[in-house]
Amino acid sequence: MTRTALAFLACITLLGAEFSPRLAPGGAPWTVREISTLRLTIDHLLSAPALHGAQVALLAIDTQRSTLLYSRNADEEFMPASNFKLLVGSTALRRLGLNFSYVTTVAADAPPVGGVESGNLYLRGGGDALLSVADLQQAAAAVAAAGVREVTGSVVTDASHFDAQRFGYGWSWDDLPYYYAPVITALELNDGVTRVQIEQPATAAGAPRVSAIPGSSTFTIDDALRAGPSTSANTVDVARPWDLPRTVEVVGSYPVGARGGNSFFVSVPDPESFAGDIFLQALESKGVSVADGVKDGRISAHPFVLWSHNSLLMPQLLARFWYPSDNLMGELMLKELGVLDAGEPGTDGHGAAVERQFLRSIGVDPDTVTIADGSGLSQYDRITPRDLLAILQYDWRASYRDVVLDALPVAGVRGTLRHSFIGTAAEYHVFAKTGSISHVRTISGFVQTKTHGVVTFSLLVNQWMGEQQPGGAAALARLRGAILSAIARQ
Repeated sequence: MTRTALAFLACITLLGAEFSPRLAPGGAPWTVREISTLRLTIDHLLSAPALHGAQVALLAIDTQRSTLLYSRNADEEFMPASNFKLLVGSTALRRLGLNFSYVTTVAADAPPVGGVESGNLYLRGGGDALLSVADLQQAAAAVAAAGVREVTGSVVTDASHFDAQRFGYGWSWDDLPYYYAPVITALELNDGVTRVQIEQPATAAGAPRVSAIPGSSTFTIDDALRAGPSTSANTVDVARPWDLPRTVEVVGSYPVGARGGNSFFVSVPDPESFAGDIFLQALESKGVSVADGVKDGRISAHPFVLWSHNSLLMPQLLARFWYPSDNLMGELMLKELGVLDAGEPGTDGHGAAVERQFLRSIGVDPDTVTIADGSGLSQYDRITPRDLLAILQYDWRASYRDVVLDALPVAGVRGTLRHSFIGTAAEYHVFAKTGSISHVRTISGFVQTKTHGVVTFSLLVNQWMGEQQPGGAAALARLRGAILSAIARQ
């Protein structure tokens, strides 16, 4: 076993029930023969039927020495899907910094007098996707602890930190009811979603019932679900009627006696009102009455702050962003970059300007990138494999390399790669961001090799029809594992 391999294995420590692999830089330089053999192997793999008719690109280089190992269509424009999150995350790391956090505030017009708050309470969002019900309960407790028992005005929800563009440009309208396409606003709660729970009927003749957790008066659950035979398929789905924007319609058939698939997440139609309503409920539970309910507005010019909450810091935010590939966090990060560029309200356009500045600073021509959103969900986004490698290479050489590596999914260990490449040479050795939208599968990151240190790669597949074929997705997954294993074995 080589010294590089031994060093890599020595860096694998057991944390709880999971390994925490590390990449080991260095290793022997590549020979011409080794590179030629690798290229022939990859050429053969890329000719597989699983990629028939697809647009495919692969660029791989030695991370330390920049030696070119493989290149196919490296300068063609591709839809990146969630590989685009590498751009906004890396830009945020550099421009917002490691100590950045989002701030949520509860304030009043003035201090309370005799337990009475004359005026409004303001719940101002700062872009924290991960603000929780527990956080708002703490906010309500802080209000009560300040002696407030009565508010003569309203709970005013303030989302003016960002603009009013609620969806990314180029998003598919039929994605909008689902958890992965939440409404974008500076005041979010629970990542912009609520959980829909299905309760089995008491008898086979009854219909299943659905409810939202947490419940809110700001949207309606239209229960159109029916019971199906115990041997039937679970076809539960959701819809957002075009003429009833605050209605979440649950449709389909749920098998009688089914034990699985009894809950799922849907996007909240109006996150600001949702957060305000949950905060109002929390206030009432703490003995604080509010005369005029919840309304939208802006915080007063000179607020009396009752509670302030900082989100996780950037390293933890990045992990919560990249591990599960959280679309909402990408959109909020883009708008936060917009605030950095031009002040409030943060916009996609100003955020994209900061991203283009970042690209230019690392040697990428911004004209080779089309930026429509922060998550990669847009059909309009475009980037080349060479541009993605430039971002990854910059992060590798940056002082915060370990922050980036700790935030990337790892094959067989965590995030979107937790169940990928199990039992292959790529397991534990691939640190990468994945991407998936209709007809698109992408993966870009780093591979630990056996003797040559680390390889930086970008493997992008567009116009892929395999998702419509039985076993197509599994075939592509095996192929990607074979390609990355071929690199890892070197």
